[in-house]
Amino acid sequence: MPLIGRDKVDKAIEARYLKANDDLLKIYLRGMANIIKDTPVDKGTARNNWFFSIGAPSSAITTSSSNGLATIRELRKVPKRVLNRKLYLTNNLPYIGVLEYGGYPSPVKKGSYIKSLKKYQKLSSGGFSLQAPGGWVRKALMTMQSDIRKL
Repeated sequence: MPLIGRDKVDKAIEARYLKANDDLLKIYLRGMANIIKDTPVDKGTARNNWFFSIGAPSSAITTSSSNGLATIRELRKVPKRVLNRKLYLTNNLPYIGVLEYGGYPSPVKKGSYIKSLKKYQKLSSGGFSLQAPGGWVRKALMTMQSDIRKL
């Protein structure tokens, strides 16, 4: 004999699962897009080297420079179901850690030569990029974590 109301309970569980999944998906997409958009830009290579993948981190590197919009468009490939899936946003450039955690020479001697200005310009201070002096990835992850806890 079937349990009375079991189908209603199953539908309620499925609805809650789908809502949690949708809420988490929104947090992931917003957080990953913010990481890409907030990447410090000199030539744009660091911003353009974010790669989205599912199941395993990407090992890709590109030498092209852009505003990172191609990678943000790639986020459309995020599956509709994200619960219990491993999603990766990877940047394999050797200096991405310096951008996030600091490590530039301090004090700056000459700075970086800016061709368009035909002069040197200091782009770091205290060992950190002036565009992201306290990093930006960790801040985005903390925001994502806080948003997830509010669910």
